[in-house]
Amino acid sequence: MKKQVPLDKAKWLVEPGCVVLVTSGTMEKPNVMTFSWQTPANNADPCLVLLVINHIRYSYELIKQNHELVINVPGEELLEQAHFAGQVTGKNIDKFSQSGLTPVAAKMVQPPLVKECAAHLECRVADIFKMQTHDLLVCEVVRALADTELFDGKWIPEKFHTLHYLGGNKYGVMDRAIEARGRGKTPM
Repeated sequence: MKKQVPLDKAKWLVEPGCVVLVTSGTMEKPNVMTFSWQTPANNADPCLVLLVINHIRYSYELIKQNHELVINVPGEELLEQAHFAGQVTGKNIDKFSQSGLTPVAAKMVQPPLVKECAAHLECRVADIFKMQTHDLLVCEVVRALADTELFDGKWIPEKFHTLHYLGGNKYGVMDRAIEARGRGKTPM
């Protein structure tokens, strides 16, 4: 039996996306914020990733200053830091020092990488689509790095557990890969 889901809860039918830590600002004044509203939109050159951010976020103020950000991918071992970065604003505190995360210089953009994360996508904001309370950022990836022990063209879930936000203080992890046997190729 299926029942109707209230529209204000409908997003949870397609969540949880992989949790990422988005850095903004500069090395001199860095900020980090937790996101789960992100998705790749183009895997060709250029690679595009969409982010959704609330108008009132301090991170958004910083992103609009230089139109750059870094998408960092934390694993299960960074659960507490990722949760903390999503619970407080960096407007009045240094979230890096408060969380124990380490900013390191990126090569192509001003915002730093998060040293402890397994992967980084240095991005420039290519376009912004205004919405009601949130805006959609189209981010062009200009450089990408990943730990080769954990990523071989895709995450190796037996070695690296991406975080998936379930609401409140609950998260899930991806811990195994499964493979479809397939029924033959179907023409597209």
